[in-house]
Amino acid sequence: MPNLQISSRALSVLDYSRNLFNLYGFQQVGVDRIIRETNVAKATFYRYFQSKEKLIELCLVFQKDTLKEKIRRIRACCRHSNVVDKLRKIYLLHVDLNGPYHLLFKAIFELEKLYPKAECWIN
Repeated sequence: MPNLQISSRALSVLDYSRNLFNLYGFQQVGVDRIIRETNVAKATFYRYFQSKEKLIELCLVFQKDTLKEKIRRIRACCRHSNVVDKLRKIYLLHVDLNGPYHLLFKAIFELEKLYPKAECWIN
């Protein structure tokens, strides 16, 4: 996937995989389950992502970008709010266990030993 130009089908698989990883964890969700539930051929999956490790890496990159965008929106839409109100909204975003940080925290605790190359999203 050069320059992260991927098809809508690949994005659909990526989004569905993020949800599965959020619900069940990285170890409990395998490639076979993803391809079965997304109805995509195994060869197509590997053409899109090359490996489960690469899929996880892309999920984390997309999740991190989603989080950045939410923070940008808080900063932009609250221009007339005071700093404390903005910080409160950003804080609440961070502590929401169902929010965009959940998958990132899960990755920190679950992936360190299993998929060390997937940690490149942290930098």
